[in-house]
Amino acid sequence: MKKLSYAVASLVFAFSANANAGIVVAHDNFDGASAGFNGNWGTDITAAKSKPALTTVDGNKSLTFGSNNDRAAWWNLAETQTGGIIVDFSFSYTGTLGNNDFMGLWLGDKDGPSFGLKSNCDTGVCTDDLYVRTVGTGGPYLLGSDLVAGQSYHLLGYLSKTDGSEYYNSFAAWMNPTAYEMTSLTGADRVATGASKISSVSQIGIRTVNIDKGVKVSIDNLRVSEVPEPATLSLFGLALAGLGLASRRKRG
Repeated sequence: MKKLSYAVASLVFAFSANANAGIVVAHDNFDGASAGFNGNWGTDITAAKSKPALTTVDGNKSLTFGSNNDRAAWWNLAETQTGGIIVDFSFSYTGTLGNNDFMGLWLGDKDGPSFGLKSNCDTGVCTDDLYVRTVGTGGPYLLGSDLVAGQSYHLLGYLSKTDGSEYYNSFAAWMNPTAYEMTSLTGADRVATGASKISSVSQIGIRTVNIDKGVKVSIDNLRVSEVPEPATLSLFGLALAGLGLASRRKRG
């Protein structure tokens, strides 16, 4: 019984920790021989005619875009998501950014919720280079996101439905989140609000616009996670409580 107690307790602890950070449903580190998937995607990567390239820096591969397309690359998820979704990836670029060099990761549709690069606040009115939005165009922008060429950044977005909305209406974004922020989903650098037209997500993709000549943008360690419903965690709590009761009865 003691061994079983430790096993179940460990399982509940791991599940609870993952509940905040999300349970990974698909991922890709692009270290394969060709641009594809290696972690639970519904289909292989699909790309536009001007396909992204696999580039290698210090032995590490990433997916690199140097041309413009509303659907530069996209992936189908193995299971449609209707609850909270976390997407995170590493991002870097080379070259010199002008105004509105754009690479956004979208969810559900190319015109749906998205976050990523939109340099110099679009028009050059500021130096912030990262945006997040649930719908429409423009920002809002992540304050302090004045990016530097050749440096890698960890971007994380949490898309959710609030106030009983049928549609996704809140998108929180972080640049270089701390471990605590990743597990608690607090302290976002910016939160975009407003009802999108997306109620479920079965596909994610990359949109590139206004990429200047000589600019290359890259992503790596792409990961999609789902946030479990609180009721799911409650079931684990009940299981643990039941196990504790059985243990006390045995000792008595």
